[in-house]
Amino acid sequence: MTPLRRSADNALVGIDIGGANLKYADNQGRTLAVDFPLWRKSDDLAKQLIEDLRSFAPLERLLVTMTGELADCFLDRGIGVRHIVDHANQAADAVGVPLSIYGVGGRWYSPSQARDESDHVAAANWHALAAFTGLDIESDGLVLLVDIGSTTSDLIPIRDGKVATEAVTDFDRLCEGSLVYVGGQRTPVCALVDRLHIEGRSVPVMREVFSTMDDVRLLLGFVKPSASCETADGSPRDLFHSANRLARMVGLGHREVSLESAGDLALQVHQAARKAVHDGLERLKSDYPWIANARLVLSGHADDLVSGNFDAVSLSALLGVDLSRCAPAYALVRLWEANACVAS
Repeated sequence: MTPLRRSADNALVGIDIGGANLKYADNQGRTLAVDFPLWRKSDDLAKQLIEDLRSFAPLERLLVTMTGELADCFLDRGIGVRHIVDHANQAADAVGVPLSIYGVGGRWYSPSQARDESDHVAAANWHALAAFTGLDIESDGLVLLVDIGSTTSDLIPIRDGKVATEAVTDFDRLCEGSLVYVGGQRTPVCALVDRLHIEGRSVPVMREVFSTMDDVRLLLGFVKPSASCETADGSPRDLFHSANRLARMVGLGHREVSLESAGDLALQVHQAARKAVHDGLERLKSDYPWIANARLVLSGHADDLVSGNFDAVSLSALLGVDLSRCAPAYALVRLWEANACVAS
């Protein structure tokens, strides 16, 4: 991996603006991840960016990619892109630095260009991460990048250092299997299973967002409890409340379902999530059969949802946990410093 060019002064900061989180990384190796439910607080985006950027001052330039334009507070992705670009530009103006926005295809756009080219900059963080992987991590041979975040899984074929898929939009990527709408945190349990087995009976689940994959993975030990109340019901994020939320899926609660039984329910949901990711991979193989022999590069924070026999390397092992969690933001910095993309 090419070393970072370290500046003693101003920071080049990459920002990944998602629907639920803001993630930052700079050319000093510093990172920041902030819970930010864009669908509830879209008008506060610029204010939040300005506040967060204090951690990186003094600044040289902001680099932005996004998926937050898909938040349901926006009528369509074009409106979402323009809103995010405008707020990012307000933040850049406030801190006195230029702003560049990454687009699918490996191009940088000015704010005015990005507003006019919304289809190219919408949901482009997967492409930035894949381009970085081909540049710094695996520049030769056959590679499959698997990036599993809080909401989605990106399965991206890379060949000889170049992003191999021709799919650009979310629609195209859903069709080919390179985008799977399953993640390790926000995915509702009722989107993954129709029935759960408990006490020797097969029970239809309630089609309500009573519980999410975060509860499932917490009960199975893949993530740790925290003080956060960013949960399906706003109650604490601990074993007791996670078990109670999951029990509600079959009309029960903590009085009827022990932690052990809740763990069994969680295992059933977890297996369904792994199957969804696996099915996406199988669809992808129909267009790119060579990925069966590809080296796997794991990114994100839910690689427990990956199944199968692969020669694998983890970004968290290569970059560290913090940079790996903010990998798309870090990718922007590396692509800019390496002059790996062109200005539009």
